[in-house]
Amino acid sequence: MTLLIILLFLASAGLFIYSFFAKDYQSEVTEQVSNVQINMMREINQLKDKLKEVKEGGVKRG
Repeated sequence: MTLLIILLFLASAGLFIYSFFAKDYQSEVTEQVSNVQINMMREINQLKDKLKEVKEGGVKRG
């Protein structure tokens, strides 16, 4: 029984130490979501500008 407790403790300590060296995927996902959000905001603003030009009657080319 004591051996089992020691093994479990060593396993938990090993996993705890491993967690500091494991790659942090959450920061990568957060950065990707942020980039997508910025790109979508830019596209929305471009569409708003084009819609405004169409409503005013003068469409710029290029």
